[in-house]
Amino acid sequence: MATFYAAGYICILADAIEHGDAELQVDRVAWENTLTAAEGAMVEQMRGRLHGPTAITAEDIERMRRLRELGSAALSGGERSPELGPLALRSMESLFGPDWQHAARKAASYARALNQEFHPRSRT
Repeated sequence: MATFYAAGYICILADAIEHGDAELQVDRVAWENTLTAAEGAMVEQMRGRLHGPTAITAEDIERMRRLRELGSAALSGGERSPELGPLALRSMESLFGPDWQHAARKAASYARALNQEFHPRSRT
């Protein structure tokens, strides 16, 4: 579930940055917690303790860490790195394989609902 919600938050943030939205629409704490959990799940998958739709590599995990850092900086009002968009797309492909776009859109819908439940002041 962590990777599913991570994909949702990644999709929401990447779309907001791509469209130049002033409000990035993701709670920073939710971002940090969810992407950290997704990284942990990816490590467990790489070790063979969990199974997913794709084979996870150390490079995939490092990419997710970098994405978490860049996203956190953007959500804290810092730089919106041009690297964030392409990194987000590659990370979602690592998590869900060739059907990542469908999975990411579905995950974004669920992440918006979750974000509203726990962070009602957010506009997501």
